[in-house]
Amino acid sequence: MDSRNSQIRYATVNIDEYIRQHYRSRFLYIYRNVKKFYYRLEAVQLDIQYLKICRSKDIIPSFLCFKTANSDLSSSRVYKDCQRKLLNVEINVKHKKLNELKKMYELSVNQLRELSSPDFFEHLYELSVSKCSGLIDKKRTTLNKKLLSLSPVNSSSHNYNSKFVTNLSSRVLSNEELICLANGLDYSLPAKSINFINVASNVEIFFHRITDVYQHQKKSMNEHKEYEAISESDVRVLNTKELTLANDLSSLTKSFLKRANRGQIQKNKFDFQQQSYRKLLQKLKEDTPIIITRPNKGRGVVLMDKQDYVNKIQSILNDSSKFSSLSEDPTLARENSLKSLLRKLHDQGQTTDQFYYLARPTGSNPGRLYGFSKVHKQPVSLRPVLSSIGTFNYGLGKALTQMLSDLIDNKNMIKDLSSFVKDLHALDDPLSTFKIVSFDVVNLYTNIPVDATINIILKELYEDRPVPPIIERNDLKELLTFAIKKSNFLFDGKIYDQIDGVSMGSPLAPLLAQIFFQEFEKKNLSLFENLGILYWKRYVDDTFVLLNPKFSTEKVCAELSKLHSSVKFTSQEEDAVKHKLSFLNVFIQRQEGIGFQTRYLQKTDLHWTYDKME
Repeated sequence: MDSRNSQIRYATVNIDEYIRQHYRSRFLYIYRNVKKFYYRLEAVQLDIQYLKICRSKDIIPSFLCFKTANSDLSSSRVYKDCQRKLLNVEINVKHKKLNELKKMYELSVNQLRELSSPDFFEHLYELSVSKCSGLIDKKRTTLNKKLLSLSPVNSSSHNYNSKFVTNLSSRVLSNEELICLANGLDYSLPAKSINFINVASNVEIFFHRITDVYQHQKKSMNEHKEYEAISESDVRVLNTKELTLANDLSSLTKSFLKRANRGQIQKNKFDFQQQSYRKLLQKLKEDTPIIITRPNKGRGVVLMDKQDYVNKIQSILNDSSKFSSLSEDPTLARENSLKSLLRKLHDQGQTTDQFYYLARPTGSNPGRLYGFSKVHKQPVSLRPVLSSIGTFNYGLGKALTQMLSDLIDNKNMIKDLSSFVKDLHALDDPLSTFKIVSFDVVNLYTNIPVDATINIILKELYEDRPVPPIIERNDLKELLTFAIKKSNFLFDGKIYDQIDGVSMGSPLAPLLAQIFFQEFEKKNLSLFENLGILYWKRYVDDTFVLLNPKFSTEKVCAELSKLHSSVKFTSQEEDAVKHKLSFLNVFIQRQEGIGFQTRYLQKTDLHWTYDKME
């Protein structure tokens, strides 16, 4: 017996066959019972653990979702209470089953122990546990997946980047609120129900596209814009086929909406993450003393005390050289004036139909001013941004941008990061002995001298070019004045006017900034060499420079700021030891006599990562 046991102690393959050959069938039956009851015991314990977690988090497992005769009852409180009671009953049933399995398992183990030697029993016990471990791990994984799919906060949410949310307010955020906000300001919860108006309007557009109704409507709307009236003869009457198609589409749309709404309601009931986020966001919304905005650069979420936010914006608006407070809203009067000017120019043939219809305003509103937090600078300030969509001069700004885009010279501009990196790698090795510096223009858009920039545009178009535009010089100047200098907006319930500078958010803002700085560089390029600047590349208001190490960065920055009264620079110099500097979304390192290495700063889901040095 001992020799036989010593051989079996290490046998792990075909153990059932070995027992059948050397022991009675009852021995094999008991051994299999040990394995069976061991697995069932562990499985029930996992089930109980899973159900208790569901109960503690108020999660209803899918097997407790049952149909009702009235589908509306499934969203009621009674239905949810019934599910909770069933969950408690299921846990109690599992506990009873667990007690029964414990008894049967202990009985089988004792029987196996009586029929085998101690060594052989230990070997068989370890073997049964080993054979069941794979199945138990598989069940545990399955239950974890179920729990994650039902949990209000999934596993990826826990891995949020703490730097993504900047809390400058007096409110203390909970961990759940941080996780919710880390989804970003672009994150939105799906609607609780299907929007009937959106679906119906899309179906109508589809109907117009597959018939000639669209072309007829387009013609009528153009006539309405031109003459502000439509005659009765222009009304389109549907024929029999079109009426039948319209009726069928209407019936299908109603059926779709009914089913879609029912499915959406059912889905929302069991999407506990969305329910949790709705509650958290609602609480944040109700906290009126705080405001949620975004950082000036990059992605992220910034919380500020509302009063602090208003005070910072107000300090910007208090600059009487840039802004003025108005007692009345001039939007309607300015819209009518612009419409009259555009119609006159169009009738005279000075503008194309495309320009006229794009620039012509209708139903305008004042702009809305808000601020982006400059969290990368201390003390934290705000960059003012004007939402000009829907303003009386928004379309005019887009039309002028298209018209004036060929004024841009790309010689010193950074088109995109990839071309910038290629240019760096192509630089001669001796240039790597010059230190890396970046210059940033302070509040570029609000400090652009509007009159000077308009004169630059007019000079280029009417003096420097052999063929001027068809539009008269004074008329174009008036259009530019409408687009740039007459920008009224709302903030904190008050109307303001921007009397100088360009509002960030205007379609013309980037173009005007490029035109002004392009002229600034033309005039002062020869002075750059005297200041030790060997390489100058600019992206909007950020400039990458290679500077002679004999020159002081601070002194060069001060000299650049003297070149124009409206332009003030700040500077940042490379690390003195590693010769590294972050510019835009690229880390740049120079190696003297060798060249430049770059490393992109790339966005992933909620945080930044770096690729390899090139």
